[in-house]
Amino acid sequence: MDILVVDSDVAIKEYYTHLLESEFRNVKVRFCASGEEALADLDEHSCDIVLTESLVSDAMDIFEFLARLTERRVPAVVVSSQGPERLIVECLRNGALDFVTKSNIKLGHLPAIIARALLEADRWQKIQTYERSVPHREEYSRLDDRLRSYVDAERRQESRAAAVSGEAGQAAGEDEFVEGQSYFIIYLYLQINFPPELKGGMDPRRFAMLQSRVLDKFVEIAPRYGGRLWTRKEDGCFFAFVGDSYLTALLAAIEIRASLNIFNMTVENLNASINVNMALTCGHTVYKEDHGQIYSEALNLSAHMAINNSDKNVTLLTASIYDQLDQRARKYLFKAGQFEGHEIYRYEAIA
Repeated sequence: MDILVVDSDVAIKEYYTHLLESEFRNVKVRFCASGEEALADLDEHSCDIVLTESLVSDAMDIFEFLARLTERRVPAVVVSSQGPERLIVECLRNGALDFVTKSNIKLGHLPAIIARALLEADRWQKIQTYERSVPHREEYSRLDDRLRSYVDAERRQESRAAAVSGEAGQAAGEDEFVEGQSYFIIYLYLQINFPPELKGGMDPRRFAMLQSRVLDKFVEIAPRYGGRLWTRKEDGCFFAFVGDSYLTALLAAIEIRASLNIFNMTVENLNASINVNMALTCGHTVYKEDHGQIYSEALNLSAHMAINNSDKNVTLLTASIYDQLDQRARKYLFKAGQFEGHEIYRYEAIA
């Protein structure tokens, strides 16, 4: 049996491979990072079923991707990081045999869903052949486009509701994470830069106390916005925001910068300003209790963006986060070029 998984999250490959190989005999699992890559793969190789994330690429939405799979008579199951009602309905109407959220994978649903879809595949193909022979009514396409547009509105509404109620920060407390389960995480990495004249001209013990004092301030701020401290180093740390808390993660970064500005102005005998670079990225992460063993492309990218930037006091974020923000937030963000193949934006306090 050949299964094609379409998901941009590198970290989830190991989880899918282990799950599918343990549940099915003689299974071969292939991975593609986008809908376009998957369609090119299917031009060369067949598969029995496609498991696809609902976010397949910037250029193609999940509905178009499902339509293209239906044209090829390839059955698909959507395994989504997001689960708004309208998204589920539209995916099923556009050819998906089933829909499951990633938060429910550990409940054991997925193997049974895949098995049922495979048993239904030949019948589904016959139904699709008949369905395509019967044209839609004239007004169908207009109403179909309108209903699909509700998916984005529903996603935005969920995000705003979570930000207001605090659910984005409380949806999965640290003690509620499950080893081996995948979560959608927004990462905020901050790297503190101490000027050489400050570090070199200070007693080592006093300097260590200063480092700790600065980080302590930042560690207090992020949890107020739902962020969790995952890793702390001497001169930097990772915060994780679970779910769609894009705006709250950005607001946490803005308050951290403001608190550092106040610190620089009010601390006595500080002969040079301390700087901090921050980066926001997002992606799926397979959770491990030992945070040092967590591998995530998004986590690594956030660290690279903050550490390897030659500018001082910058707050950067990827296009995947920018695209989820409303116009009021976007007016403070400006294109900053490419970094490791990702389009990035820079926050500026004056719009």
